[in-house]
Amino acid sequence: MKVEALTQINREQARDLWKKYQTHRAYQSPADAEIAAIYKRIAQGKTVIRALQSIRAAGLNAEGLPKLAIARADMFKVFWRTNRGHGRFQEERWSRGNASRSKNIQVEWPEITAQHREGEAIVPIVPVHMRPKRGLQNYHILWEAEWTKTYPVDPYLLRRFGGDAWLVVAAWDLTDVERAVMSSRLTS
Repeated sequence: MKVEALTQINREQARDLWKKYQTHRAYQSPADAEIAAIYKRIAQGKTVIRALQSIRAAGLNAEGLPKLAIARADMFKVFWRTNRGHGRFQEERWSRGNASRSKNIQVEWPEITAQHREGEAIVPIVPVHMRPKRGLQNYHILWEAEWTKTYPVDPYLLRRFGGDAWLVVAAWDLTDVERAVMSSRLTS
């Protein structure tokens, strides 16, 4: 899966910039704190991506559904709905006004002209050895969407910094055994 990584600077440059942000912590805005957090993770050798930009860059399939999908890691499935100029990954087919913001992710997408297009995808499981010990609801999964009842293969586990900055916590390929068990649960 091709993603938009924030790799314009190397680890040493990121460490130097992070230190500069640390010397001016008293004057930081929320955007400054987010920038400092990104520099810190890059300096640590971690991968930070722009997930929403990656979804837009991957584009739409022949049915007008996104090739990549994102959902909170504790969700079983996700629904995609469009309206002119944007699309939304959401927990329920019809989103209510009081739905959780963390379970609904809106992607601004000017190229979307269809007023109502929708799809449903299965959210991949996080293998037990890669699963966070607690707070799974604080993570998201990005994957190549299968807008059928097929179980996906190669997801990323992400932690959001804010805006469109996401730390890649883990990446894996689901085994045939994991896919078979999860696919059988879909039909039962």
